[in-house]
Amino acid sequence: MTTSQADSSDLLNRALTWLTAGVALVMIGYHAMIVWNPIFGELINQNNHLGFCLVLLFLHWAGTESRKWKKMLYLTGVLVSLALITYMAVENKRLTMEAGFPEPRDVVVGVLLIVFVVGGTWKSFGFIFPALVMIAIAYGLWGHFIPGVMGHPTFDFGYIVSNLSVGFQGIYGMLLNVSVNILFLLVIFGSIFEATGVTTFFMELGTLFARHLPGGAGQTAVFSSSFVGMVNGAAVANVAITGSVTIPVMKKAGFRGEIAGAIEAMASTGGQLTPPIMGIAVFIMAGFLGVSYADLMFKAIIPALFYYGIAIVGVILIAHREKIPRGQTEVDWRVFVTGVPIFVLPMGVLTAVLLLHYSAGYAAFFGIVTLLAVSALRKATRPDIKVLVRNLIAGAVMGATFGLACGCIGILIKSLTFTGASTKLSLLITGLSGGLLLPTLILTMILSILLSSSTPTVIAYIVVAFVAAPILMDLGIRAVVAHFFVYYYAILATVTPPIAGAALVGGQIAGASYMRTAWESFKLAGPFFLLPYFTIHNPVIFGESQPLVPAVMVLLALTMTMGALMCFCQRFCFTHTSNMQQVLLLAISLFGIWHGLYGQTVFFFVALILSISFLTLQWRKKRTASERAPLLDPGT
Repeated sequence: MTTSQADSSDLLNRALTWLTAGVALVMIGYHAMIVWNPIFGELINQNNHLGFCLVLLFLHWAGTESRKWKKMLYLTGVLVSLALITYMAVENKRLTMEAGFPEPRDVVVGVLLIVFVVGGTWKSFGFIFPALVMIAIAYGLWGHFIPGVMGHPTFDFGYIVSNLSVGFQGIYGMLLNVSVNILFLLVIFGSIFEATGVTTFFMELGTLFARHLPGGAGQTAVFSSSFVGMVNGAAVANVAITGSVTIPVMKKAGFRGEIAGAIEAMASTGGQLTPPIMGIAVFIMAGFLGVSYADLMFKAIIPALFYYGIAIVGVILIAHREKIPRGQTEVDWRVFVTGVPIFVLPMGVLTAVLLLHYSAGYAAFFGIVTLLAVSALRKATRPDIKVLVRNLIAGAVMGATFGLACGCIGILIKSLTFTGASTKLSLLITGLSGGLLLPTLILTMILSILLSSSTPTVIAYIVVAFVAAPILMDLGIRAVVAHFFVYYYAILATVTPPIAGAALVGGQIAGASYMRTAWESFKLAGPFFLLPYFTIHNPVIFGESQPLVPAVMVLLALTMTMGALMCFCQRFCFTHTSNMQQVLLLAISLFGIWHGLYGQTVFFFVALILSISFLTLQWRKKRTASERAPLLDPGT
């Protein structure tokens, strides 16, 4: 490359950097404005949002691309995106009125929109979910060749394209509206949090808890990563943010690389189901179910406590098994005290606004204003302007990827509905399960995990809410229970092999095998896989009223079941478990979950007797080993 070529390339890159920053900041300002005054109307706001998403992402990709031909390709994408969005805005009334019957030029615009949205989602989140969307589109195009009940009538190509994009359906609609009014500003809220250095406060908070528990470095990761994960809405991104600090500390304390990566992956995943924010997905769930945010937040408290319980106990068992000492790191009280208002006040304002039944957009706006005001009061927390702008740009880019993903999900959902595939999928699973409760729950769990692989919490939940939750509702299960059931497995997909995106990043940071890290993270989170089954017939799990004796029994059964499965997965309780004790632990889990699902009292008492027997055997084994240890010590 000649000097002149290098200079022109540097000039282009600088121009792209400034242009990307400008578009990102204008996009943030636009969304802050329409919270107060949606002046253009719902459809045009969606169209403008989609335009911002496409232009910002193409500029971002062009700025980070080193190959000239790809850079030019992305810049062409910017120009085409502007043309497409302008066309949709100018022709919006005609396109809405003629939905289903587009003109040839409309079809061209619609196809390009579909390609850009699906392709952009592919680049942002990998091929798995977009591949599913393309299968759904292919089914709409050629499903009429399938004989029998799984086929559908022939649809005109223009009709399909209109339904999926240019008719202000598919890409447009409720899901893109969710991105406009809920997701984007909440993502910006999380990005500003990072700019204030609140992650350091979370680390100190985790250290404070860890000093009183075995496996201190691991406990630091559990608490700190969970708090950070609560606000950023993506377990995989959270592992990258906090794991770079916690994983090396855990390895230094004595944790093996794959276990350190697994603990971080599990902790980051836990933040997605922790009130008040729950990885942002709770706001979308409230909209889908037509209930208040406060109601859902309180329902999530007991499951979150159980998740943290197994996380803490899992680290304790590993620490005792691997002989890892308690944490010795001193808490930096200056950082701790400085960080408290930065976290508590903005989160308190955001939660209070939501509890007053204002929209998530209002709550995010006031949360952002409070966060900026509180952080500016002290020099230690006042974000550097360059850091703040960089985080705002990064937040806008992430929000743009979520926007495209919402459009992509809209394509999937519309493809499933106008072809009747959603009903056929429900019938297929019901047929495979014979209409029986337990097999249907198992198949729905598997489907939810497969649909959610490699996508952030919000996107994963939206997919399973439309595809998997109706299967359970068709069995007569309450809508809120069905949605929480699939939501929990959508979250757990990040630590479930063979995808396990959070474990993948954790393993990379730890320098450990991906599959070993994924397996260890699955073993740590494994007990929580049982909790959603208990929610089907036990409202007490969601903090709802239930007769006292059955409520106490089911909570004890859940504790025994999850505790037994944790010991089974780690092969350790008070001491190492024998093969016979492993069988005993598995039996406790099976009897416990049977009681939780069907309420049969005899299985509760069987699980209780087996639990007491196991604990007695373990205690005796540990006591015998302790009595023999001095006799084996050559120094005595």
